[in-house]
This record gives sequence, structure tokens and C-alpha cells, in this order.
Amino acid sequence: MLANHSRRLLRTLAQAAGAAALMLALACGQPGAAPPPPVELTPPPAINTAAQATATMTTTAAAPPPSPGEPETARPPAPAPPQPAAGDELTAAQITAAHDRVMSDLYEKALPSVVGLRVIKSVAMGGNVPGMMPGDFFSRAAGSGFVWDDAGHIVTNRHVVDGADRIVVVLREGMQTDAEVVGQDPDSDLAVIRIIDDAIRPPPIALGDSDRIKPGQLAVAIGDPFSRGFSMTSGIISAVGRTINPADSNFSVPRVVQHDAATNPGNSGGPLLNRGGEVVGINTQIISETGAFSGVGLAIPVNLAKLVVPALIADGHYDYPFIGIRGATVGPDLARAMDLPADTRGALVIAVGADSAASRGGLRASDRLTVVNGAELPIGGDIIIAINGVTIRGMDDVVAYIVEHTQPGDTAEFTVLRDGKEAAVSITMGKRPN
Repeated sequence: MLANHSRRLLRTLAQAAGAAALMLALACGQPGAAPPPPVELTPPPAINTAAQATATMTTTAAAPPPSPGEPETARPPAPAPPQPAAGDELTAAQITAAHDRVMSDLYEKALPSVVGLRVIKSVAMGGNVPGMMPGDFFSRAAGSGFVWDDAGHIVTNRHVVDGADRIVVVLREGMQTDAEVVGQDPDSDLAVIRIIDDAIRPPPIALGDSDRIKPGQLAVAIGDPFSRGFSMTSGIISAVGRTINPADSNFSVPRVVQHDAATNPGNSGGPLLNRGGEVVGINTQIISETGAFSGVGLAIPVNLAKLVVPALIADGHYDYPFIGIRGATVGPDLARAMDLPADTRGALVIAVGADSAASRGGLRASDRLTVVNGAELPIGGDIIIAINGVTIRGMDDVVAYIVEHTQPGDTAEFTVLRDGKEAAVSITMGKRPN
């Protein structure tokens, strides 16, 4: 009997201890770590041509639900999202929020220095039009630009302002003011205009280094496409080292930047920015069969603008160095046709201008033709493989080096392959003809 009573007592105590332990666990237990709060993105207000809104995308964290019985008004403000400790992985929400903040901050930083342009040009019309006098016809163009310095100088494309009778600059706040052309350069499709009103001086934009950009890096275009108001598009640097030919020039522009940030009519002359909001290019062309953006935008490298723009401000024009040759890039077919190793690279001199820097320096042009795969190829001329010790792998490299590193009157040492052997040629740069 006593033993049975003891066993029942022990069972009762064990049950009581279990219940107490369960209650203690419920009272003191810690819930698992809560997932990061969701991120809400508040889009900026609509943009119009009358005024530019300054609101940016904002990131907020949703507050946790109230505890049972807790009044809504007694809840403290939601804490800021926790910052990851060193070594912790970022969540998708944190990465997205950081990207949004970078882009919004970039837009706000650059926008005060970006302008829209409204350009009026008179059009000469043939014949007689009843009720109208000669010169009564006008065309209207639009473009973009960016502020270069504290003196009110603005950089844009030459094709935007060439022949302008009136240039109206549209600022961020919707203010409009007139500007005048200071200088133009058809060979780079760059122009400088200046705000006439000395009381209006928007801040200059930061300049980057176009020699340091690489494919895959962020590319941001800000401008006034279709004259609908300022907007920003983004993509990546697609390629570097492209070459283009401006419409009103017989010379090519080297080191052009290709990107896929959407640019359309009205973006011409506007800045292409890097992740830090610095200008790395000036948007100038798109490659498209329809006239609409198709994923290939082209921008003049800002390092070329650094050479040209100060001269346009000071003198109204820029003098390029000139050697006076026509050439072609040497590839495997051309190398084999000249009995050279197939991996030979350089710039073959096809023609040398009369009384040019190249002719005075002694560069030799091609003297015969050969047929390779059904096509005639010139052979027999000097192959430029280095200038001042810098390796040359094609004709584009020759143009880029001459434009970026020499001035009229400078002497450069050319290393050439002549009849299969290296030779040195000294050339004193001339001045590019108009």
C-alpha cells in the first residue's frame, strides 16, 4: 500500500514539474530571428517640361505588427533596417535598396548641372511663298548639355547648335534663359555655348576619366529627350575604343564609348555618367535602322573634350595635329600577303599626302596591289607598329595617339616595319586642314 502511494505521489510530482517547465519555456523562450523587413519603393512624381520635381525614390521599412493588447498609438517608431556585420551576406532587399539610393543620389547630384536646349534656326526657302518674306521659315531643334565651369559655359554637340539663330537653355527648375555660341569643333562634334545672363550660373558638373572605364561598368544618361523634361536612363558600358565619323567632318573620332543606356532625339550633347556621377562621355549618336533607340548609344570620350573645350572657350576653335596618311589595320590576311607572320599587327600606310608631315618625315606608302579572297589589298608600304614606344595595333590606335598625345609642331618617333625589318622615322606634326 505504501509503495503504491509513493509511486502515485512521484507521478504527480513529475507531472507538476513538467507543467512548470512547459510554462517556464513559454514565458522565457526566444522566437527565431525575424526575416528582414520588406522594402517599399516610392517612385518619384511625374516630370513635365514646366518644372522639375526634386523628390527622390525613398526606402522605408515596414513596422512589425503590434503585440496582442498593445494599443496602436503606443507603438514606438519602426527601427532602421539592421546593417550587416562584417562578413555577413547582404539580403536581396538590402542590395536593391542600396542600388535605388545610389541611382537617386546620382540623379539629384548631377541634375542641377544638366540643361535642355531649344534651338531655332532660319531656313532658306527657294521660290516665292505668298504672304511671307524670305527668312520667315524656321526649324526647331532640341538637345541637351552640361555645365562646364563657373563662367556659364555649357558643352553640347555641334550638330545641335550649328547655325542657330537663338538658343534657349532650360534649367532644372524650369527657368529658361538665352545662350550664345562660343566655339565649335566639327571634327569632334563638340560645341561650347555660354549663358548670356551673368546672374544665372548653374554649378559645373564633375568630370571623370574616360580612359579608365571598362565594359560592364554602370552607364547613366541624363538629358531632355523629345523635349519632354529631364529624365535618366541607365545601362552598362558595352564597349570602348569605337570610332565614328561626324556628319560634317572628313576625320574620325577615336576612343568613342558605346553603351546601352537608352538615348533618343534630344539626348544629343547630354552627359554620360559613371557610378560616381562623373561625366565620362558626351552622347552624340545612336545606331538604329528606325531612328529610335535600339541598344547602341555612342558618346564622345570626355578626355577628348578636356583637350578641345578649353581651346573652344579661349579661341573658338581647336587645332588638331596632322600627319597626312591614309591607312588600314593589318590583320592575318594582309600580313600573310606581305610575307609577314600571321600575328603581325599594326597600321599599314596606304597613301601619303603630298607635302604632308608624313611625306617630309619619309613614311612610305603602299606601291602595289594583291588579291586575297577575291578582294584587292594594297601592300608594300610601311607598317606602323609603335609611336614614341607605345604599341600600335591598328589605324585607330594611330589616330587616337596623335590626337590625344601630340600637338602641331611636336615631333614623334615612329617605329615601322619596312620590307620586314624595323626602322625608325621622325615626324613633326602638321596642323589638320579645315
